[in-house]
Amino acid sequence: MDDGYKTNIGFYLCTESYSLSENEKLSEILRAKFGLECSVHKHTNGYRLYIFKNSKDKLLSIIKPYLIEHFYYKFN
Repeated sequence: MDDGYKTNIGFYLCTESYSLSENEKLSEILRAKFGLECSVHKHTNGYRLYIFKNSKDKLLSIIKPYLIEHFYYKFN
């Protein structure tokens, strides 16, 4: 449940175990199906999925039913 983190400008999902093409596909799906603004960023161990800050409210509305209360602080 906690394989990601927020920064001042958005959210990262730690998806380094996926290839670049898999991360790009996931990014496309999140954009098309949920309207999330996201991209793929290079990281030391591979690639991570980045979700822009302006998609924060939309992301929270999607995952909140599945999120345990302990992690609400990540969305302020």
